[in-house]
Amino acid sequence: MVLAISLLLAPPSAAQELPLLSGVTDRVAPHADALGTQLGSFTAYPKLVLSSGYDDNIIATETNERSDARFQIDPSLAYESDWSRNALSLGGFLSSRLYADETSQDSLDWGVGGSGQLDVLNDANIQAMVGYQRLTDPRGGVNDPVNAPAPVQYDLIQSSAVGNYSLNRIDLSMAANLQVYSYDEATQEYRDREVYSLTGQVGYTFSPGYSAFVRGTNTKTDFNNLSAPLPPPAVPGDRVSQNSKGYRVALGIASEITNLVSGEAYVGYLDQDYDSPAFADVAGVSFGVDLKWSPTQLTTVRLTGSREVVDSTNPIAGGILYSIGGVGVEHQLTQAVQLKSDFSYYNGDYVGSTRDDDGFRFSAGAVYRLRRMVYLDLLYRYDDRDSNEPGQDYTRNRVTVGVTLQH
Repeated sequence: MVLAISLLLAPPSAAQELPLLSGVTDRVAPHADALGTQLGSFTAYPKLVLSSGYDDNIIATETNERSDARFQIDPSLAYESDWSRNALSLGGFLSSRLYADETSQDSLDWGVGGSGQLDVLNDANIQAMVGYQRLTDPRGGVNDPVNAPAPVQYDLIQSSAVGNYSLNRIDLSMAANLQVYSYDEATQEYRDREVYSLTGQVGYTFSPGYSAFVRGTNTKTDFNNLSAPLPPPAVPGDRVSQNSKGYRVALGIASEITNLVSGEAYVGYLDQDYDSPAFADVAGVSFGVDLKWSPTQLTTVRLTGSREVVDSTNPIAGGILYSIGGVGVEHQLTQAVQLKSDFSYYNGDYVGSTRDDDGFRFSAGAVYRLRRMVYLDLLYRYDDRDSNEPGQDYTRNRVTVGVTLQH
């Protein structure tokens, strides 16, 4: 089961703070109504998700689709402080996916991590996170090798630090991030890399509930190995460095925009330059939106979208200009039943090559709260990708039923 954990929008006083990298503690965050178990000045939140379902195209291929039933076990534990000042969160998870017949596609993910906040002054704080995860590339992703005999797994180490300071109506924030990717398979080792970023942001609250910001980011990606072999007209078998550096600038509005709408939206410019002339540089307009609208107390509509550069595994393209936009609706039908639906459209422009992908995803489901500690979940998801590169199209239907046990 894919569990969507809602991003809790910060209140107006914290709207200008840059976020930490999303990591383990975000993934294991407890439901809002979880009671937890008090352990001194900490609270432990254990959770277990059991699910099963059917997938009619488990490896997301255009032809020779393989369908199968799947089972998934997802235990997790969050451990959070109850201090009046400062904060510390620890967490861990395990995710085992098992197929009835196609056992070569089984996967096991896990991770541990922590995050915290040090309140230096009333108007200043320092936040940090660190985590390790063992993950599996999703089938049908922008970089998942088509027809790979087994799931592609990798290690991800993350560390992030953010400093925030408020002075009257001005909010200053700076973030430093590091992500280290390491792949198992020898055929995937060219993807091993370290991704660095440094972001600065200045926000100004010009009216209660209204704030604007300007943001700048410097990025650097260092690959540990040379690229996959280049196709002609390059020398057969030739490999080059995929290292790159870039920047992002953006101007946006954030915080509680009206009594009914909250979130953040920005527009800007991005540029990613590759060391090797074999790869075309990626540049263009960037944007981001994450707005939540509550037309009634029972209904929430969420608008999301972004454009960013994704490192490519295509031997011709160094980077993918990836754009996505979507809308999601949640409606509390009764006190115990919640309905939900999402739709998103995406485009992947493999800059430097002729490949261009378009696709959409649709999902619909319901959550039934049997009691405070027990949730039942039903979800249907449909994926469709249309690519101008042969062999990259696919459609996929998935149905999942599950139960969530929490305390």
